[in-house]
Order: sequence, then C-alpha cells, then structure tokens
Amino acid sequence: MAETIDYRAVLSDLKTRRDALDQAITAVEAILGDSPTATMPVTAKVSNRMQDLEIQHDTFVGLNILDATARYLGMVGRPARPTEEIANALTRGGISATQGSVATILSKSHNSPNPVVMRAGRGTWGLPGWYSPKV
Repeated sequence: MAETIDYRAVLSDLKTRRDALDQAITAVEAILGDSPTATMPVTAKVSNRMQDLEIQHDTFVGLNILDATARYLGMVGRPARPTEEIANALTRGGISATQGSVATILSKSHNSPNPVVMRAGRGTWGLPGWYSPKV
C-alpha cells in the first residue's frame, strides 16, 4: 500500500526550522557586529519575508531607541532600513518614538567611535556587522 505524504505538515516543519535558523543567524550576526542585541533574545517570529515579522506591543519595552533599533535591525536583517520604518516598528513594539527623534539618535550613534547603528545611505540604517571595515 502506498504511503501518502502530508505536505502541509512537511511545509510547516520546514518553516519552523527556517525561523529557528534565522534567529540563530541573527544572534551570531549581532555578536559579530558587537551589537547590544547579542545578549537579547529575539522574541518575534522572523522569516525571509518582511511581512511575516511579528512585533508584539512589548517587543522593545525597557530598551532605549538606539538599542531597540539595533534589535529591530537584527530581527529583520539586511538590507538597510529607512528611518520611517524603524520609527514605526519601535512604536508598534512599545516605544514612543518619532521619526525625528530616531534620526537624531541614530545619527549620534553613527558618528561615535563605536557605532551601534550605522548610516547606510541617506535616511537608511544598518548594523555595523553588515558592512566591511574601510581599509
């Protein structure tokens, strides 16, 4: 008798494994980038598609704007993200943040000797570990 395969169950299992791998990769990238997210567990579901990212109302509670941004960037991964997207994500995650305040704080980090977040282009931000050092 031929055995039938439950492809929905197989797909669900593969997606769960992918999410776990994405979280592990994000954690290692954060460690390599000397990001404050290295010691913070990622609590949101992360997949290769931005629309699958789930930010809970308390994802960033207890963090300042800079650390919350680093955590968000670690969650979503590359490419660099615009200030508006970051401000909206932080607000959804429990931090009261305007686009202007986010831009100011991220600019200060970018200009510091050991930036937590770097400017990747006009109005876009990424983690230092995403970019090779200048020679």
